Amino acid sequence: MHFSTNDNSATLHALFPTLVYQSCLEDQQRHQTAFKEEAERFGFEVERGTGGKHFTGEYHGQILLHQQESLRPFFSTLAEHVGKYLRVLGMKPGYFEMQCLKSWFVLCPPGSDEANAIVMHNHSCSDISWVYYVDVPEDGPVIRFHAGQRLNTSPFESSFHYDWHNEEKSAVDKLNWWNRDTWSIQPKTGDLLMFPGHQLHSVDANCSETMRTSVAGDISLVLREEHLNLEYGRTASKHWLTLPLSQ
Repeated sequence: MHFSTNDNSATLHALFPTLVYQSCLEDQQRHQTAFKEEAERFGFEVERGTGGKHFTGEYHGQILLHQQESLRPFFSTLAEHVGKYLRVLGMKPGYFEMQCLKSWFVLCPPGSDEANAIVMHNHSCSDISWVYYVDVPEDGPVIRFHAGQRLNTSPFESSFHYDWHNEEKSAVDKLNWWNRDTWSIQPKTGDLLMFPGHQLHSVDANCSETMRTSVAGDISLVLREEHLNLEYGRTASKHWLTLPLSQ
């Protein structure tokens, strides 16, 4: 992507942007009801602990929501949106199938303590990570995406500064997607977010007065059978040879 400066004196090239996909799913009530019914089987006792990891089904060994027949309509809808995501990225969805690796509930109870935030992390095992927001308070926490290496600001490390409390002390005139190393999205009930699995992200503490319920998951893109001879891409696990490692 490239564009000109306001006075047309230069051309700016925006290299390697990260695309986060957000869509409010249709048939929201049906998906919400299905997940709430499965919450009885895949729910867990919410604990409080540093980093908020106690709020995720991963920590409690509840990671196989995608195997439930009652949730098949949701995951079929998810596959449709993965195809849309890939098309926007300029890829050929027809070469791939979606393989759900893990999926789990994330239950964020009310509480403003920073220890109740979900710390910055990524899902390095996946090609695409996703979050579906089953029930979100209007004043609930945002999800934050982090640049990690701060690619745009690293050449100006000694001078780049934004003071959140006093703009007079800031070298940055206006925060935008070029000069900040975090970007937040305020999700709504029924929203689906998708982003690269390697993308760093975090969730603020839930300062509202009600529980925030979402479902997260990891996706692997595998080659369809008719495309197994391509020199790129991952084959389905049924083609793998699995052997135990020596102790």
